[in-house]
Amino acid sequence: MDDEELVRTAYHEAGHCVIAVLRGATVTRASIDPEEHNYLGLVDIEWPTSSKCEDRICSILAGPVAEMIYRSEPLHPGLVQEWAKDWKQAWALARSKAKDDVSCLAMLERTSSQLYQTLSGDSYWSAIAAVQDLLMAHDEIEHEQIAYEVEVWLR
Repeated sequence: MDDEELVRTAYHEAGHCVIAVLRGATVTRASIDPEEHNYLGLVDIEWPTSSKCEDRICSILAGPVAEMIYRSEPLHPGLVQEWAKDWKQAWALARSKAKDDVSCLAMLERTSSQLYQTLSGDSYWSAIAAVQDLLMAHDEIEHEQIAYEVEVWLR
């Protein structure tokens, strides 16, 4: 993985982390170790049993959206090969709530657009950048480190 790809991956994983923590989940670890599981990055999230489907969808899509913002390219998260796993997970959750595929697609696109606007805000972007910095410095981080940055920038 080249340096730019590593930075993009760190922003991507940071997006997942920040939204998961804000939505009440515990991020047991986030990693940008490219050897692990043949993924560029990985985030392990534990959701409370009372969590909403929408919270999980937002956390899933926040990775691609954070990477879009970093790249300054508002891409469709369903059309970028590196984000296929994220899109598939978000689709599966959203499809269980939508009456048909068209409604599901509209829901995911609307959520992605809302996330793009939200995460582009100074406070959100600062939290994501802080978590990205931690990932770049340590390759792997845990909930307490992420929660601290979320607290500093967003609460």
